[in-house]
Amino acid sequence: MTVLLLFWMVAFNLQLTTAVRNISCATRVETRVWAKEGGQALLPCYLSAQKLESTWRQLYKGLTVRWVQHGGRSHKKRHLVLKVEPSGLKKWSRSMMHRVAIWDIGFLSGNFSLQIDPLMNDDAGIYEALVKYGSNVWCCRLELGVVSVTVDPPSPLVESEPTRLTCNCTHPEKPTKIRWFHAGLLIPTTGRFIYLDQSLFISRLVGSDSGPWVCELIFADGERISATYNLRVIGFAEKIVPVIYTAAGSDAQLPCILNHNPLDYGISNMSVYWNYMERRGVKTFTYGNGRDFTLHLPAVGSADAGQYLCEITIQGTTITQNVILAVMTVIVSSEETAITEGSYLLFTCSLSYHAGHERFQWRKLGFKPPNNASRSEELLGPTLEFSPVSLNDAGTWECQVYGPEGMLGSVQHHLAITGTLHFFPTEIYDLTFKSYYHIT
Repeated sequence: MTVLLLFWMVAFNLQLTTAVRNISCATRVETRVWAKEGGQALLPCYLSAQKLESTWRQLYKGLTVRWVQHGGRSHKKRHLVLKVEPSGLKKWSRSMMHRVAIWDIGFLSGNFSLQIDPLMNDDAGIYEALVKYGSNVWCCRLELGVVSVTVDPPSPLVESEPTRLTCNCTHPEKPTKIRWFHAGLLIPTTGRFIYLDQSLFISRLVGSDSGPWVCELIFADGERISATYNLRVIGFAEKIVPVIYTAAGSDAQLPCILNHNPLDYGISNMSVYWNYMERRGVKTFTYGNGRDFTLHLPAVGSADAGQYLCEITIQGTTITQNVILAVMTVIVSSEETAITEGSYLLFTCSLSYHAGHERFQWRKLGFKPPNNASRSEELLGPTLEFSPVSLNDAGTWECQVYGPEGMLGSVQHHLAITGTLHFFPTEIYDLTFKSYYHIT
């Protein structure tokens, strides 16, 4: 009797196991899930709240979870993806080992979702989850689609190079429309950008093209699928000042800064040159920190003013940036080092380069004239006129140059004034002396 009962139980379990393997979810409505290649895909499978309430106590009684894939690009027939035995032992397919997982703690809440990380293009296909708990069987069926953006040639790329971004999708139909976005803005089909089927051709990259690019595929049934690619373009950093204003005798810093460090991407084939256009001089740089190649010029003079060219060659591609050094000087109408009181004097704030939008302002440093002073504290314009020169004008005067973005630079000049000796009648001196003597 005992042997017969044991035989019947084994036969029942074998029959149930066979039934689980042969269950098909074909009659159920399929859900389509889209995920990005190389990212994480989550295939949802949950027990309903009604079923969970009545059966949660039985979830760990003979619980078996079996995920299978139907076909796919690598398999023609249904094959095992992941199986969880009642003992907790797990079995994986060789092609997905270490890439698929089920959250064991989620079993108590009826969560049997499958996680695939990283997702590969061959993972696309129909998936079924067969969940057996006690004498019950639950089935989930869905389709996994894979979407990706590929770049040819692959990034990182160098500014001024061309590239092609292609939107790939495992959807069985062709999209009726495709759109591309960068930094949240729709890319028009003009200028540097050309739409080619499901690709976007960029004829000439610039440094600001770095960042996320999003392709959106729209299908006839209204379904929209999108994917993102983080494009890396090595070029010059944004907000580079094209004109550097420096006072004569001061140090100048001419910027040449990349937005990315090529060394971070394993690029070591790089050279940097500074070319002074006026004298055709060339300076070779070492790598420094890999992205900052600012040129330092000590105590610049009028002879240093002009156009400088920073040339950076990265893997055979050369990018250039022009920087203009504008030297500021104060031209004095008199060649005397000490100006005589009462004479005529003119200061002119001189620039070696004019962009056309400069504004000039003069002020005397460290001195605030009284309210009844005839000369204002700050004067506008490139010239400052002293007519006549007063002893109160002695000191350091500064010319500040402003542009639309604020102050561009300043230059200072120290004004020394020699006073005039006055002669008075003897009576006045005697009277003053006697008065002074009498007081003491």
